[in-house]
Amino acid sequence: MSPTPTTATVRVGRFDPARVFPLDDKLTLPLLRLMLATDDARYVGMLLVMTDYQVSQAAGTTQGALSGGQFWYLFRLLCLHLKEAHNALNCIPKKRLTALFRGRPEGRKAKERFRAAIATDPFVTSVRDSIVAHYRQVDIERVYTRDLAAGKGEGVVVACDVGVLSRFTITDTLALHLLDEAALGDSGGGDAEFSKRCGAVTDLVEDLSTIVGHLVAALLKEHGVEATTETIEVPVLLRSARDAMEQARLSGE
Repeated sequence: MSPTPTTATVRVGRFDPARVFPLDDKLTLPLLRLMLATDDARYVGMLLVMTDYQVSQAAGTTQGALSGGQFWYLFRLLCLHLKEAHNALNCIPKKRLTALFRGRPEGRKAKERFRAAIATDPFVTSVRDSIVAHYRQVDIERVYTRDLAAGKGEGVVVACDVGVLSRFTITDTLALHLLDEAALGDSGGGDAEFSKRCGAVTDLVEDLSTIVGHLVAALLKEHGVEATTETIEVPVLLRSARDAMEQARLSGE
């Protein structure tokens, strides 16, 4: 297995925004909105990978519990960005979508998968509405009452001299059970089904990135924008996380 490289090659397009994204084009505002949501989803996806690695390195410790709470917060935040991306995608004029995806079957198929996943499964929307954009007291009451009755509450809080590292882990457990309810409802299914549902959500980041990458590339091509090649650094923690994931994959084959 080759380790993740310390640097990566990027292509950079530079252009006049007033020409490529004019305000009088009905494509401009929803596409900019979609690009914002996509970048946020990609960044959260990267943080998820790195935080999951930190959890695995400190399992069974307070450090691991803190990282675990951060991981599930990032997952909830990802649901918000994915839902907002879906809303923005639905605002792009259909004719423009069709034209921009012409000759780009990979982007078109990713769009169909992404739209279907968000539209037909209430999980992402439920998480966005009840545990991220809002903290619905009625949902908290219902799940906390059930946790207490089942003896599943975890009475732990962590105070740190570095204040931002403090965490109320009692509510991390509560948030995880709210996620579990959003994913499985009353059907049950256990940890394996919950992990499967959450994995399907994180996979949507790749589809979203593919969709918007093709849309922007097609638009820049329409306007004759040429790209230059540059090099950027790959964060150390991301390299370690990716290498660990690849090692785990190879070990499972």
